[in-house]
Amino acid sequence: MLPREKFQKRGISTLSDIELIQILVGSGVKGRDFKQISNSIMRRIKKGIKEGKALSIRDLTTIDGVGEVTAMRVLSAIELGKRVYGLYEGDPSRIVNSQDAYEIFKDMSNLKRERVDIICLNSRFEYICRESIALGSLNCANLSPREVLYTAIEKNSAFVIMAHNHPSGDSTPSQEDVLLTKNITKGLELVGVQLLDHIVIGKSSWNSIEG
Repeated sequence: MLPREKFQKRGISTLSDIELIQILVGSGVKGRDFKQISNSIMRRIKKGIKEGKALSIRDLTTIDGVGEVTAMRVLSAIELGKRVYGLYEGDPSRIVNSQDAYEIFKDMSNLKRERVDIICLNSRFEYICRESIALGSLNCANLSPREVLYTAIEKNSAFVIMAHNHPSGDSTPSQEDVLLTKNITKGLELVGVQLLDHIVIGKSSWNSIEG
């Protein structure tokens, strides 16, 4: 029985890890079927986990039969799994402090490029969503405060918590981080939204910049 047929008849919980990969791969190429490609991808994933290394598109496209689209599909599934796991671990439906927020954001600690994410909360501090709003170079996220404002308004937020990572591994806030926090705080106040915190995430530590 093919993985898709098994999924339809028996449910996703009956699928093995390799069968989940096979569904993402979908089809093979000349000389390699989808099962062979899936096995190679699984070995690469396990190797990355063992070495503590984040997978990249380049890592996967070196596998015979894996193109960029398949690589992006696999990496997107892995990323979604991380985010969903972080979301539901420890009942974060209400976020009442920075530690709660960090538990959701901590998957950013291994990113090689700086990224800015926000969590939107309603007036009862209940989780609405998490959004990535900026991706920068190795040392700079080119963030316009209006990106935070737009997302906060669109999601009907009462409160926002922002986070960005330092690829260097050092979570010490820079002067630019502090200034950005002040500017975003002022901008959000104009539309009636409060920035609860701005978290800087390092390799194994984090720091808070209150607005």
